[in-house]
Amino acid sequence: MLRSKGLNLLIVTKFVLILLVALTVSAAQPLPPKLPIHITFQADEVGKFPSGWTSMNGNAAAKIYSVKAEGEHTFLHADAPVMAVQIGTEHSWALKDFPVLQWQWRAILFPDGTNERDKNRNDSVLAVYIVFGHLPFINTIKYIWSDTLPVGTTFTSPTSSNTKIIVIRSGRTQINTWVTEKRDVFSDYRQLFGEKEKDPVATGIVILTDADNTGTHAIGDYGYIQILGPNGGLPKL
Repeated sequence: MLRSKGLNLLIVTKFVLILLVALTVSAAQPLPPKLPIHITFQADEVGKFPSGWTSMNGNAAAKIYSVKAEGEHTFLHADAPVMAVQIGTEHSWALKDFPVLQWQWRAILFPDGTNERDKNRNDSVLAVYIVFGHLPFINTIKYIWSDTLPVGTTFTSPTSSNTKIIVIRSGRTQINTWVTEKRDVFSDYRQLFGEKEKDPVATGIVILTDADNTGTHAIGDYGYIQILGPNGGLPKL
């Protein structure tokens, strides 16, 4: 059954709200140490849903996302036939201290007929969201590998004014190839949302491989995800 992108937005919005409520409850506890964040799937059981990740639809998520291995390389595999389910992991960091997001991904099968500007064709083979802010002010940046939109295209999500989308890779020339991406999220935040939040704090990471609106099929892989300081490691002191 096809799901509307409005429902997809509701799912990710609910996830974000749960994430931020959890952070609010623990706000009185000490802040996390100022250390880089390194997310890998090396310790996860191959063939299983990854530990430390969650979804509003656990049963469907477990059908789409599973840990795979090729030699010594362990990664998260996403296989979404006419489906759209986000999964997320909770981490908190100050964008000013750790502005750099670096990750690996690999496109295997692109959903056909996509155009992420159009809510009726808004599917992507690979997408990584950074969630930041505090209730009631929640914003997200969504980095996508688009089949049709050119690199550098930046726009507001057709389903949510609080989600800004940036195309950072486009087309099929690097299909079946691991690609490393690197973004200055703090700089992107300033360009997309301005100066309203002096010290924005990220509160989670969400990924999505989907093909529900086009009624097709999307397959992609996610490798490591790192949150780093401006010098590629620790923050400046």
